[in-house]
Amino acid sequence: MARQSVVIRLAGESGEGVISSGDILTQAAARGGYWTQTFRTYPAEIRGGPCMYQVRMGQDRIYSHGKEVDLLVCFNQEAWDLHHDSLAADGVVLYDETSVAIPDEYRERARPVRMEQLAKEIGGSSRAKNMVAAGAVCGVIAFDTTPIEELVTVRYAHKAGVADANLAALQAGKDEAADLTGVMEITHAAEVEEDRVLMSGNQAIALGAVAAGLEYFAGYPITPASDILEWLSAKLPATGGITIQCEDEIASLASVIGASYAGAKAATATSGPGLSLMSELLGYAGMAEIPCVIIDAQRGGPSTGLPTKTEQSDLQHALYGGHGESPRVVIAPITVEDCFWATVDAFNYAERFQVPVIILTDQGLATRMEVITAPDLSKVEQWQRKTAKDVEGRAKRYELTDDGISPMGLPGEPNGQYVATGIEHDEWGHPAYTPEVHTVMQHKRWSKLDPLTNGAARHEYYGEAEPDIAVIGFGSTYGPVREGVDMARADGLSVGAFYPRVLGPFPVEKVREFTSKASRTIVPEINYTGQLARLVRGEVGISVDSRAKSDGLPFTAEDIYEMITEAAQ
Repeated sequence: MARQSVVIRLAGESGEGVISSGDILTQAAARGGYWTQTFRTYPAEIRGGPCMYQVRMGQDRIYSHGKEVDLLVCFNQEAWDLHHDSLAADGVVLYDETSVAIPDEYRERARPVRMEQLAKEIGGSSRAKNMVAAGAVCGVIAFDTTPIEELVTVRYAHKAGVADANLAALQAGKDEAADLTGVMEITHAAEVEEDRVLMSGNQAIALGAVAAGLEYFAGYPITPASDILEWLSAKLPATGGITIQCEDEIASLASVIGASYAGAKAATATSGPGLSLMSELLGYAGMAEIPCVIIDAQRGGPSTGLPTKTEQSDLQHALYGGHGESPRVVIAPITVEDCFWATVDAFNYAERFQVPVIILTDQGLATRMEVITAPDLSKVEQWQRKTAKDVEGRAKRYELTDDGISPMGLPGEPNGQYVATGIEHDEWGHPAYTPEVHTVMQHKRWSKLDPLTNGAARHEYYGEAEPDIAVIGFGSTYGPVREGVDMARADGLSVGAFYPRVLGPFPVEKVREFTSKASRTIVPEINYTGQLARLVRGEVGISVDSRAKSDGLPFTAEDIYEMITEAAQ
């Protein structure tokens, strides 16, 4: 009987083509009409070390990468040693017969594939080993290889003979698995009636930035945010924008602030170590009330930490990092699709409230490939900042208005000249250090954000609105939580999830309303100290069950289901 979805995991040594073969299968599945989601881990070194690529594909929309592996593809012995425990009870193993030894108890559901041997026979080297593996996978799940053939033909059209060699390797791999064809057949994808696209979280952020009106981007390469700089370097000039690579993260944010001072919508992207370097400039942007967007693709820390693993440990840094108390908005997108819309929100909030906005993703979400509904660009709103041209006469740059938002003079605008100082200042921007001035200006800077706690910010609810067991999370844990909630509700439990997409300012009343009838509140997050749990306790004043972990891996739906059922007991 054909399956609605399958979980495929490819594992081996970095440099063997594990990631590229996973990408090929994912792109082919997307072209074939399937919903997909991926997760990958790889070493921090340029070459060498174990890496893994997991893709889940199916007829229905997929919210997590899955847990038990239906088809495990081992490129080397270490891959088997590290991943065989994840194999489903009826899972199948494909392995390179020249480098992997399989225990006898797995022999009935394991098949040798001459990955390296066939690659060398066809192409003269082991470079096409990944295509042999991809072909073998297609054979097992009875997947039409036409989308892969089209991808290969286009990709290597400029290289004579390369496309033919890869196509031959693909077919050879499929032939190797001929005796397993249909064993794990996936249901044929339904006709697609809506526009869908396959993209990563980083790509969705970059696209969202362009849609929001990005004009200037400066960055410094850092895992796992580098894709954003690379994508915008290629695409932003076509829209009239500018992308530059700076010497470090400090220079990146400094130039972004300068571009915004001149009137451009501007952004940068980094990870935790880079955000640390930007702390002083974040404070300056808050004090001088200059809009800017900073994308923080979190990774394992502290220090250099786990550069290629996922973690959600920058939350407190994003909310409070820096000396003094500087206003900023912190947004945490929950899916790849939401990465697009959260980025549009980020630019709109930055411009309207004249404040730095931090977008918090993580390695799992930033690099995840996911089929999503194509964003409807007609629904994108572009908010603009209030400038000196909106007022009569010379504008007070830091005027004490009812909503705390003052006219921002732009270079060349009549009556808009001012000094964007980081020193405490009066309404004109003149240095002023009295207790009265500092008190009123701090109130002005923070009160601007009141609308975000009173309905302007979008948040996500799933399941029951007033549950007995409440789950609160942020960011990329949404997918597993959503599926875990579904599993628990199928058991008859009263469960719901709340995901604040804007974490700063924190939606205290929204959380209070959601948990008002809950007997237990669970907070799953990927960090060591339970940063969101601490935030909920401190801001809302309720007791929560912190379920934090810091192993560099995302939660699975089964993890969340287990938490909920334990709470129900």
